Amino acid sequence: MIAALFMIASCGKKKEEEPVKTRDLVFESFTYDLVGKGVYPDSLWADSTVYIRFMGQGVIPKDIGDTDIKHLRDTLLKLSGLTIEGGITEPLLPQGMELTDLPTGETDLNGEIHTSLSTTLMTPRAVVWKNQIYTYAEMSPHGNCATKYINFCMTDGKILHLYELMKPGYQLRLRDIIRKKIQEKNLELLVNINEIEIPKEFAITSQGLIFSFDPYDIAPYAEGTIEVEVDIDSLQDMLSRRGEYILTGIMPPADE
Repeated sequence: MIAALFMIASCGKKKEEEPVKTRDLVFESFTYDLVGKGVYPDSLWADSTVYIRFMGQGVIPKDIGDTDIKHLRDTLLKLSGLTIEGGITEPLLPQGMELTDLPTGETDLNGEIHTSLSTTLMTPRAVVWKNQIYTYAEMSPHGNCATKYINFCMTDGKILHLYELMKPGYQLRLRDIIRKKIQEKNLELLVNINEIEIPKEFAITSQGLIFSFDPYDIAPYAEGTIEVEVDIDSLQDMLSRRGEYILTGIMPPADE
């Protein structure tokens, strides 16, 4: 386990009498590479014994000044499918499976699960985590992957939802922007373009927002993870006062 220390100062247009604040962000890094063993009588494997390789790496917050991060930390651990206790990182195992001391390079494996948790943005107002999970089962034609984001607001110490960044009634306009950008990609789609809605997964970026579709959500596996970037200019009229501040660092006048 390695701890990394970051200093972040708040910024943006604030009242002159309000002091500039700093926060110490302490992160823990983790990595593991383990083999789990399970006995499943109804499995596809002849001997009913299944060996799965669990691999993971990433960073999670350990401390953010006086901010209560228990909910954030628990959410990230659950999202990544792991536990950290007493400096020991272990994956959450399927029912009926237990960890072994078997070497990963010398064990006949029946599948793999890879997890990677990283920060994609750190500003005085927000920190964004991206979790990617890749799974592969023996005899499958290919593996599959899933991407999840957690957007954390530094100003109030809470996980952000999209609607908190936007003005009421934003949905139709944002949906149409996403559909248009997908059309411009000339992808092979599994659904009609007019059936595509705003995806659940989004992340704040230095340029605006990014939305993510996993393989098979709207397109075949061969198209991979589909990301749609919407820049600040396109979002400008849709952002709430709070959303504009979190994305840009500039607090609009109260009457906007």
